[in-house]
Amino acid sequence: MKTRAIITFILFLAFLLPVVSSAGEIVIITNENVTVSTLAQEDLKQIFLGKKTSWDNGDKIIFVVQDRLSVKEPFLKTYVKKSASQYDNYWKKQVFTGKGKAPQSFSSEQELVQFVSQTPGAISYVTPGADTGNTKTLSIQ
Repeated sequence: MKTRAIITFILFLAFLLPVVSSAGEIVIITNENVTVSTLAQEDLKQIFLGKKTSWDNGDKIIFVVQDRLSVKEPFLKTYVKKSASQYDNYWKKQVFTGKGKAPQSFSSEQELVQFVSQTPGAISYVTPGADTGNTKTLSIQ
């Protein structure tokens, strides 16, 4: 009985650690004109679900995502609490019911960074060490 509990606990940790470590493997970037420097995790979730549509100063939020699952999946699981397929299905439903427009997605991190740097109010995520160009990095609470 005790051995079974230990094995269960070890398996739990094995599944939990990749999720915890993946949070440190994502960098949130915005256009330089975005006035915030810190964002609550719940606000980030609401932004990427299309429910928070403007910054505190009233500027429109434009969020974009990556196609690469190796970056998209950890971001979504950590901050939006959805898998990539759940997120895609969420946006299909929003579009089908007329409640929203799916975010633009990029296959190239460089193109994504360029878009964010050139688009007022834009926000997205990249891998650590990515060339973030003329963007601003946000910290998440």
